[in-house]
Amino acid sequence: MWTADWWWKTQASFPLLENGSTVIPVILGSDKTMLSTLSGDKSAWPVYLSIGNLFKAKRRSVKSNGLILIGLLPRCPNGPKTPTIKIAYQEAMATISRPLEEPVKSGIKVLCADGRTRHAYLRIASFLADYPEQCNITGIKYGWCSRCEIDPDDMSGFNRRPRRHHPQ
Repeated sequence: MWTADWWWKTQASFPLLENGSTVIPVILGSDKTMLSTLSGDKSAWPVYLSIGNLFKAKRRSVKSNGLILIGLLPRCPNGPKTPTIKIAYQEAMATISRPLEEPVKSGIKVLCADGRTRHAYLRIASFLADYPEQCNITGIKYGWCSRCEIDPDDMSGFNRRPRRHHPQ
């Protein structure tokens, strides 16, 4: 995201950028968190949102509010089987991200630091997640690669495999 190529390709994907328009890359993230320190069996998936226009130090700083909690998905330790959990996780993520659909399509007016109002287009640029969350969001089986079609028994091999295609 912090490369000129990414910015140029992203800006070129919009029909016509008005004078002063900009792109706001949205970063979503999730990681399983333990909620109970006494019994240790209560956990959830918090879902965070940030924007890529912030420097990394600002985004990670607790005082800057560069990272906001937009959802908390409960997790049942003795719940249903894995496919049901993955489907529920994907539907919950779709519900959480639904308010972003319209700003992604038509943009929003944003008051900038210099006092001018600009038209900004949101673009979901990244979803940060550990391997278990990647399995849930992509729907792959645990132990398999989320990026290519390599066999789980051949994970140590360095052979290039075809990229995995995920439906939109």
